[in-house]
Amino acid sequence: MPARPPSPQTPVGRSLETDDGRTLATTAQLAASIEATTGYRLDEATLEAILLEFDRGDYVEWTTVTRDGEYVWDLTETPDRIGDAVATAILERIHSWLGDETTP
Repeated sequence: MPARPPSPQTPVGRSLETDDGRTLATTAQLAASIEATTGYRLDEATLEAILLEFDRGDYVEWTTVTRDGEYVWDLTETPDRIGDAVATAILERIHSWLGDETTP
């Protein structure tokens, strides 16, 4: 049997934070966490499609796939990245409003 590198540690249960302070979750764990927090159940396939788009936009980081074929997402910097994108969009909108008001 060939030597394989150890698999990355994936979160177990409802805890999404790892020992090194990163926030890792599979799509199923993230869906369960969202449901527990909001009371709304998300379709995992739809959530995964959204997460893939977020990965393309650099809002989340896809890290690995579990042995069961589930994606593992690194969500550590996601709130900051999304917050920065929202702040940038709001500032652009405000600048366009101010620019429109100063136009004769």
